[in-house]
Amino acid sequence: MAQNVIMKGTGVYLPEKKVYNDYFINHFEKIGKDAEGLMKHLGRRKRYLADSHETSLSMGYNSAKNVLDKLSMKPEEIDMIIFVSDTPEYTSPTNALKLNKMLGAVNAHTVFDMNCNCIGMLTAIDLVSNYVKVKKSIKNILLVSSIHISSVVDKTDTVVYSNFGDASASLVLENVCEEESRGFMDSTVFTDANYNETIVMPAAGLSKVSLQEVDEKSKKLVWNPFDFGFLSDNWHAIISRLLQRNGLTANQIDHYIFSQFSDPDNMKTLAKLGVGEEKYFFVGMEYGYTGVTSPIIVLNRMWDAIMPHDKYLVFCSVAAGYSMASLLYKV
Repeated sequence: MAQNVIMKGTGVYLPEKKVYNDYFINHFEKIGKDAEGLMKHLGRRKRYLADSHETSLSMGYNSAKNVLDKLSMKPEEIDMIIFVSDTPEYTSPTNALKLNKMLGAVNAHTVFDMNCNCIGMLTAIDLVSNYVKVKKSIKNILLVSSIHISSVVDKTDTVVYSNFGDASASLVLENVCEEESRGFMDSTVFTDANYNETIVMPAAGLSKVSLQEVDEKSKKLVWNPFDFGFLSDNWHAIISRLLQRNGLTANQIDHYIFSQFSDPDNMKTLAKLGVGEEKYFFVGMEYGYTGVTSPIIVLNRMWDAIMPHDKYLVFCSVAAGYSMASLLYKV
């Protein structure tokens, strides 16, 4: 018998405020900057921005409710909650503990927050899958990811402000004992910390944000321009290692679920793997780049088409600094 961790369902929450490229083109024209070319290159059309009353926690609650409702699942059935975000509403107590109370998940005693930036959800899935295979008493796991980028962005930044969006996405995993192995099978990771100063939030550091002498810009996210042309080469490398280790070829994978930051870099990776774009789905044009939530938002859009029809999925993304992660899932 095999101890498997499988995906039961996904949920998404998007703020009501929907903005299109013109919104940002007009904004940056007023301060003498051009954002249109980059938005077109990355594949943007629209995205969603949170209202003043919304937070990463409130959005997380809504996406969690969405997945539980779709699964007709009671909060009392959840054994573990992990909140994954680089824009958490609180550092104490954990947002996961607050979600426990908000949802009424009285039997979820293992609750904690995680931050691995944009690969946070993939890292959470990887760690949880291995943990609960040993901790067999944990059956249902709720992973909640949120990005509240509009609360920390510098509105003069043509990269982040014009291309990112706010969102939350949740995933329910189930720990089951079955005759055959399936679910999350394996992972590969890679880190090159030489880029640790390129994307910093807050720029001044948390210990300084409350000081009066620190300017507002230093309390926000700062994106220092850098060449990330290495993405497709390194994604190709970690995916290839993952497939080779599991005796698979690139063409045996039914779908690739990539970071939604850059459509061109995703396409380059597919080309280097030697697979067609029919195995890939891009939602960055509809939601902007939603960081940690983006792989789950893609999965949510594809769910009915791929579950349980396909056999293998590969997830792959990159985080600030930078770190990369790739996961293999067998349906």
